[in-house]
Amino acid sequence: MPPLIFSYTSKFNKAIPTEVRISVVIPCFNNSAHLEETLESLINQELKEWECVIVDDGSTDNSTQIVSKFEDKDKRFKLFHRPSSYLKGANSCRNYGAELAKGDFLLFLDADDLLSQNCLDYRLSKLNSELDLAIFHTGNFLEKTEDSTPFSNLLSSSNSVDEYLDLFLDYQIPWHTSSGLWRKEFFNKINGFDTDLQRFQDVDLHVRALNSKEVRIWVDEKVDFTSFYRKSTFHTQISLEKRRFVLDQGILFLHKLKHEGVLLKTFGLLLYLMFRFEEVLNSSDLKVLQSLFKEKTERLPIEAKMMFLLEGKYLKSSSRIRKVLSFGIYKLYRRKRN
Repeated sequence: MPPLIFSYTSKFNKAIPTEVRISVVIPCFNNSAHLEETLESLINQELKEWECVIVDDGSTDNSTQIVSKFEDKDKRFKLFHRPSSYLKGANSCRNYGAELAKGDFLLFLDADDLLSQNCLDYRLSKLNSELDLAIFHTGNFLEKTEDSTPFSNLLSSSNSVDEYLDLFLDYQIPWHTSSGLWRKEFFNKINGFDTDLQRFQDVDLHVRALNSKEVRIWVDEKVDFTSFYRKSTFHTQISLEKRRFVLDQGILFLHKLKHEGVLLKTFGLLLYLMFRFEEVLNSSDLKVLQSLFKEKTERLPIEAKMMFLLEGKYLKSSSRIRKVLSFGIYKLYRRKRN
């Protein structure tokens, strides 16, 4: 690798090589309510050397008009439209944006989330030429970022790659999608986001990254938030139709994890799907899940065996009793794990 030429000095007292540029990639679909605030959080960055690639997924509101106004005023913003040859969805938009990005490093931001004013400056100050993925802290917020709480309490610089992989596989999410700064070369190497998945795609991406041979990651010890995840009613309210969709996506994800050879570490995810979507779980789903783990029956934890008996033999249809009992089994598993 050729030597890097240093010419920019961060406020965090580390020279930033001119070759290192950061591209913020934002998928957009009918996000007019919060999009302007998200883009303003980029305008307000202390670091000025960045680009923002926004990929619209066919918005029918005025999202593209909002982006166009920013693009006219500031050439660092670039609006694109998902090509018809790409599957519809945020993952296709993210992958297409990554293809177009000129930066060596990628930050994936949703169109309603925010960055702290020093986010890009601070993150770039922590990079070196060998990192594949750097992880920083993200806050959850409802209305004001000042009231944010940690997205996760599982981040620790002392954890190994394998320990973080186990957390994702057990469906304990240690960091948010916007927490990462990805080397573009590495992101492409693991084939980016899986466009088959419209849920669990962030978990899938990180499982493949952490399961890669000799992946080089770094976790920031500083606990200040540099990105902010907006918890909207969309994320907290869920209809039966949406529950059915998410359960289908979860089962598809388990099939993909079996192909990756890591199914025996996914019991937390299995139990989560069975209790969380108990209202729509039917006998066909149960047979599919049992067949997935058929060869591993002797390795199933007692809680998984209890859940299969509860929702298969004893209480075959959804009910308040089954919901309470399945949640109790899930909590028992979590208590033992933690």
